[in-house]
Amino acid sequence: MPPGNKRERRIAALLGKKIPSLLTFGNMLLGLTVLYLNIGKKDGDYLVLSCILILVAAVLDAFDGVTARLLGAESDFGKEFDSFADLISFGLAPMGVLLTVEAIAARPAILILLALYPVAGVFRLVRFNLGNSSGYFTGLPITAAGFIQACFILLVNGVDFPAQWVARSAALLTAVLSLLMVSAFRVRRPRLWQKERP
Repeated sequence: MPPGNKRERRIAALLGKKIPSLLTFGNMLLGLTVLYLNIGKKDGDYLVLSCILILVAAVLDAFDGVTARLLGAESDFGKEFDSFADLISFGLAPMGVLLTVEAIAARPAILILLALYPVAGVFRLVRFNLGNSSGYFTGLPITAAGFIQACFILLVNGVDFPAQWVARSAALLTAVLSLLMVSAFRVRRPRLWQKERP
């Protein structure tokens, strides 16, 4: 094999191993964008766009771990990087969007509950990083929780629900998702996710 071809293959392999981190970076960047769009906002102008960005971030998160395994690019750094990105995009960003919904922001009791959601997400991520049950999900993955929150927000935005119903439903959903994240129930992972998924 000519030296040039060997060098090109080595470079291609090195670049290929950066793909999972790029997907994770994209996930985190989308989450940060959602927070930027919604900080200090009370009119919900960016509500739909923000939810779409969270859903896209979930797609990127679904593939970063799979890509890392396929390319042999798994690492402790990638695992930690992915967890930080997930906290931003699926722990903090959905709460930032909910705070722009007037029916929710006007109720202090619900705000306290919303603050507990990312705490539950942190617990879920830490347990994942310290655990070794690669064949199972233990508790609801934070990505799934954020995905569900985004879908809920799109639903209440698209239908003219009473404000009180929106507030109570958001509180109930957030409480249930928080409990599911910290719970110890186990579900077998899909084959593509058999190794790691926060």
